[in-house]
Amino acid sequence: MKKIAIYLRKSREEHDETREETLARHERILLDYCHNNNLIIKKIYKEVVSGESIANRPQMQLLLDEVKQGSYDGVVVVELERLSRGNQIDQAEILEIFKKSNTKIYTLNKVFDLSDDNDFDEEFFEFGLFMSRREYKVIKRRLIRGKKQAQKEGYYIGCNLPYGFNKEKQGKGWVLVPNENAKIVQMIFNKFVNENYNLSDIRDYLNNNGIKPQKAKSWNNEMLRHLIKNKNYIGLIASDTRTDEPKYYNGKHDPIIDEELFNNASRKIKINASRIKIDKTPVNPFSSILKCSICGRTMYHRRSRNISILSCKTKGCKTISTYLDLLENKVMQEIKNELDNFTYFLDNYEDEIQIKNQNKLNEIELIKKEIIKKENMINKCCEMLEEGIYTKEKYLSRVNILEQDISALKSNLEGLNDNIDINVDNIRTTIPILSKVLDEYWLLDAKNKNTLLKSIIDKIEYSKTIPKQRNKVDNNFDVKIYLHI
Repeated sequence: MKKIAIYLRKSREEHDETREETLARHERILLDYCHNNNLIIKKIYKEVVSGESIANRPQMQLLLDEVKQGSYDGVVVVELERLSRGNQIDQAEILEIFKKSNTKIYTLNKVFDLSDDNDFDEEFFEFGLFMSRREYKVIKRRLIRGKKQAQKEGYYIGCNLPYGFNKEKQGKGWVLVPNENAKIVQMIFNKFVNENYNLSDIRDYLNNNGIKPQKAKSWNNEMLRHLIKNKNYIGLIASDTRTDEPKYYNGKHDPIIDEELFNNASRKIKINASRIKIDKTPVNPFSSILKCSICGRTMYHRRSRNISILSCKTKGCKTISTYLDLLENKVMQEIKNELDNFTYFLDNYEDEIQIKNQNKLNEIELIKKEIIKKENMINKCCEMLEEGIYTKEKYLSRVNILEQDISALKSNLEGLNDNIDINVDNIRTTIPILSKVLDEYWLLDAKNKNTLLKSIIDKIEYSKTIPKQRNKVDNNFDVKIYLHI
């Protein structure tokens, strides 16, 4: 009977069920499939994430590591695209891992055998992933069009709600609904315009009276500036917010602030901004730790049209700049991935790794004994040659075979000695440190963010060589984090 792993992934909700409900339904289907086909389930991997990049799928990374080690005869998925809808590099990596480990892929419609003597299945597999990628792009474009259309119709599609609003499902979309904090928003505008408070005065007033923002522990001036500039409060919905000229549409929600008050507040914000002196406080949270992956130089911070950008210093380097806020989100996601991997290890692998380590130690001992045995056999051959029992030809033939065996055993021994110990105590110590970084990062200024990152990171390698497409979010880059904890 074949020993297999089940991999389940869901990124979007179905029309009548949540992603978790769909995942549970898929799991029941695959359990029945394994039972009917006499497949022994060793492990089930499942995650609710997008299929675009392996880097953002910790369960997929764990599965591929196990497949590399030949842990399974096969992996069972509902359909081929559950494995990847990512770029060609990711797809090629998946193909190579399954091919080298001679691991089959079971789907409900077909079993893929990617061994060297089965070119048809390999071509079918490559074609299936290619079509999956095309379908993903079509779906993504359709979703973007759908989101823009929903915004034009006045629906709110953002994940982070503006302060003072909840949202509820109305018709085919979500609509903002003022909540109990709407009165606080009105008070902020009134104090700023009518009572001539400045941002610092309002910040202190809110913090001193125990009025909390949505996600932070206390208010700061930048939060208030962002709130006062938010046109959701006058009944508008923003679209194309990543561009220099976002578009606004009439929302289906009721305004919290009247337009005259909002415009007066906006004018005051602009006047105050023109009076602000140049602030030399550090603004780059990645100072001295962000490195270009091509030339290795430290990347520097600059501002363009009031937007923070990180660029490589080397003239002619092919590395392309990126926005600071996008890089921060990517780095925090990578740290979260590390935390998830460590947590999952302790939850699922600690006992198993200890067993594997003990098995490795036992195997090393057996190999050492076998090497000694082979060396003694060579000595015995010498004695038999001297006694005339072996001819010279037979002696050389026999010794050559034994020396090849010893060389193979020593090679196996070297591989087993590599990374035999996994420091579980270090992992237990690392988890709360990473959790603290994720909890505190967004509450700090750039200088303290930099100090926090340096406490856990030696360097971050930034890689981007594909230019930004017009009107596309500039998020097509990779980062590799080197932790020192």
